[in-house]
Amino acid sequence: MSDVGSLQFLAIIPVVWCVLTWLLSRISGWSKLAQRYANSSPNQGEKASLRTGRIGAVTYHSCLKFCVNDEGFRVAVAWPLRLGHRPLFIPWSDLHHISEDNMMFSQKVKLSIGQPTLTRALFPGWFRYRMPMDIRPQKDESRHRRTRR
Repeated sequence: MSDVGSLQFLAIIPVVWCVLTWLLSRISGWSKLAQRYANSSPNQGEKASLRTGRIGAVTYHSCLKFCVNDEGFRVAVAWPLRLGHRPLFIPWSDLHHISEDNMMFSQKVKLSIGQPTLTRALFPGWFRYRMPMDIRPQKDESRHRRTRR
């Protein structure tokens, strides 16, 4: 490959990166959420970074940042994937159909965002324990009881 070809290839990489991150925001439903919940102001509350979660059909591995307070939660994507992913602040009252998703030793929370539903999400177990008690999914004790014979 010639030097000019190498430079052209290197110039294309950032363009492809930008297109892919923008496309992920469309596929996941993040762009629809941003139309209603975009909020770039910093939140006060308990923070967690580098968490994994799924929004729509896209799983964001170790790149979600959460900030939780009494009114709701802020979710943002780490810098390299930020294009097309504006930070969101979602009030607790806009979460619906909340349930546990305990698969293979991991505790996660499934939920719908928006009314009517804009998208579905799967958030880490950390998130479950920061939700208000009145909307938090309760553990299903019947699965953990042993039957006596």
